[in-house]
Amino acid sequence: MTAARCPVSHTFDAMGDDYFRDPALAFANVRDEMPTFFYPYLNAWVVTAKADCEYVLSDWKKFSSGDKGASIEVPEQFQHIVPQELIAKILVGSDPTGHTLSRSVAGRAFVKPRMDALQPVIEERAHRILDSFAAEGSTNLMEAYCLELTTQTFMALAGLDHEAEPMMRQLRDDQFAILASALEPMEEPRRSEVWGRYAAAQTYLRGIVHERIENPGDDLISEMAGVRDREGAMVLSPEQIAVHVGEFSGAATDTTAQAMANAVLFLTANPEALEAAMADPQLWPRVFDETVRRRPSGTATRWAKEDVILGGAEIKKGDVVWLGLASANTDASYYERPFDFDIHRADVGDHLAFSKGRHTCLGQPLARVQGATGLKVLFERLPSLRADADTPLDFVQMALLPIRRTLPVHWDVTDAARARELI
Repeated sequence: MTAARCPVSHTFDAMGDDYFRDPALAFANVRDEMPTFFYPYLNAWVVTAKADCEYVLSDWKKFSSGDKGASIEVPEQFQHIVPQELIAKILVGSDPTGHTLSRSVAGRAFVKPRMDALQPVIEERAHRILDSFAAEGSTNLMEAYCLELTTQTFMALAGLDHEAEPMMRQLRDDQFAILASALEPMEEPRRSEVWGRYAAAQTYLRGIVHERIENPGDDLISEMAGVRDREGAMVLSPEQIAVHVGEFSGAATDTTAQAMANAVLFLTANPEALEAAMADPQLWPRVFDETVRRRPSGTATRWAKEDVILGGAEIKKGDVVWLGLASANTDASYYERPFDFDIHRADVGDHLAFSKGRHTCLGQPLARVQGATGLKVLFERLPSLRADADTPLDFVQMALLPIRRTLPVHWDVTDAARARELI
């Protein structure tokens, strides 16, 4: 280990139970001693202090996202469908000017007024989903409600038929695996399986894009396909639009679903917060924001473009920097009682869960509307719902994206009948 790779934490383990149970606490156990440390498993520097994370996120010239796209290696047998230069154009793995252009096109579908207008639609959809299992008394809420709600909303937003839903659900998982492969290489045969499904999904989505070019509608894909330059040419190619739809299949579904599940866990552990939100529905947006502050659903990585010192560590040009957003959001230098779940805190929206700078999450208006609405309807219908006492640590085994698969919950079945009578 060279001096440039020190300090190293010998206790931090992003693949261990403590991390999956509570990433913020796992970071806190090393943050005070080593604000920035090297993590050999990912061959990356872990940055834990909020000020340092904000510095990295705000300076794309010193800390590039573009190397992420370049670091995702497309298997040779699929490069005729997904060329290396195409995957390098993913939004989370590109820098200006390409990123700016793509973001300006994609962002038209996620503007706040449009997302706010979806609120009654999301609420009605949430009721329909709950109707399907409310009388059962227990379920895996992650699949039955959180992912079901976000997936149905995305399918409607993209104007995709029900027949495409299984493919899009699988694409969601494959997209995350491909993004993580920039630092966590996939082994065979999983690598070929993931890329094979991804290439097939991209081919399907390109066909949809071409259909929307000929017959545009009021949907995300039509919105992106309809943007033209001064000469009347498409700003983004059908292939690039399909790549971005693939990104959204995960970013617009799983991250919000994870946040809703985490909120249920926090509310189970903090009944006074649940009581307050049920008494005052205006507090549900605060429940959602405090949840993602305490446990963000995403993460961020950058590549250093020059030598720099962060948290006392000497980071060299070309090194990977992994930003511990869960740590930044619980930095005691910025937050009073940082590990408390406090929906009344004055700075409830002051966090990095949606990143910062040029890569601020495009979908945060949708996430905030859908997360708050989904939680409100859930507890209006099933006020006694609580997470089971022994919630399993059932996560996809990826350090960069700890994706929860199950959340067992239970409730008094008499809730369902009483609540439905009031609707």
